[in-house]
Amino acid sequence: MRVQVRHRWFYSIVRHIVSFPLRRYFRFRSDPLPALDAPYILVANHNTDFDSLFLGVAFPKHMYFVASEHIFRIGWLRSLLVYFLDPIPKRKGGTDVNTAMQMVRRIRRGSNIALFAEGNKSFHGVTCPVHPATGTLVKASGASLVTYRMEGGYFSSPRWAHTLRCGKIRGYVVGQYSAQALSVMDAQQINRLIQRDIHEDAYERQRENPVAFRGRRLAEGIQNALYLCPRCHAFGAVYGADNQVLCPCGLGTTYTETGNLSGGNAPFTTLKEWGEWQRSYLQELVKSIGDAPLFTDEGQKLLKIYPDHRTETVAKGTLAIGRNGLICGTFHLPLVQLKGLEIYGKNTIVFSDGEGSRYQVVTETERSGLKYYEANILLREALI
Repeated sequence: MRVQVRHRWFYSIVRHIVSFPLRRYFRFRSDPLPALDAPYILVANHNTDFDSLFLGVAFPKHMYFVASEHIFRIGWLRSLLVYFLDPIPKRKGGTDVNTAMQMVRRIRRGSNIALFAEGNKSFHGVTCPVHPATGTLVKASGASLVTYRMEGGYFSSPRWAHTLRCGKIRGYVVGQYSAQALSVMDAQQINRLIQRDIHEDAYERQRENPVAFRGRRLAEGIQNALYLCPRCHAFGAVYGADNQVLCPCGLGTTYTETGNLSGGNAPFTTLKEWGEWQRSYLQELVKSIGDAPLFTDEGQKLLKIYPDHRTETVAKGTLAIGRNGLICGTFHLPLVQLKGLEIYGKNTIVFSDGEGSRYQVVTETERSGLKYYEANILLREALI
């Protein structure tokens, strides 16, 4: 009981400390909350590294957060997090039954849980798919469900970017569903309900109600999202410099304060359009490339992740993916053994092998992890 009191106390202190800067810089506003039937699982869309803080400001009653496992790898930070907040770790690049068990235990002792069901932040402004296990978890917990949508986060802190922007972020409760109502739904129905409630298309909202998101060096890091040039079709050639999106082949355009592309010779006006095109191009390439790698990146390092969060370097060299699997230096993993490939942060790749060992690929130079994520999905679809 003392432990829970400490967590509630710290939650209250932190939300009061961060409330002013979040409201001042990001112009964050949360609509008044309805009466909520606790304990509940709060599911929100995920756009920024500050989303947990936004939820903490919006919801005065204490919640435990589900957090990515990688933040637990720094010993002193892990100790502080566990002592003051005790977040529930969620692994990427593999299944994690322990996460589900911890969530159910805390719900059953009366605690509320905050969860980002996508497990990913969008690179191009559209909410990512809800993790398939979410509906099963919500149903099994016996808790009520609260859905919450945040607007403006994508342009305030793009996943791919090096800098933050000052614009406007709004959050509000979309739906509230009792445990009794959820008990008559199946897991897929719950997933569809969550997907509907938290869905956000940043570019569609900008089209309807334009907002300027002001900042510096707006295009820097855009190569994390735009991995293919529409002019020369080269992978990894596009890059951001200040507010410009460029390629050595001569392509150039400006990333504006509204998040659009303006001027120059790029055939797209939004990152959403560019992202859809490059994925379609990659899909066609998967069909025709044969056994050759789809693309490569030099200067990569492969780390093995141990259950206690330690990491060990196991390979260095060129990274590649294709029908024959994933290669990094001397390391080779056939496609059939490549499991749960996902992305941490801007471009760190994580995955598991067929035996359950987990790995992380880090880069010495900035390169897109998104193209490996999408290639893995498209390769699997092509082989089915």
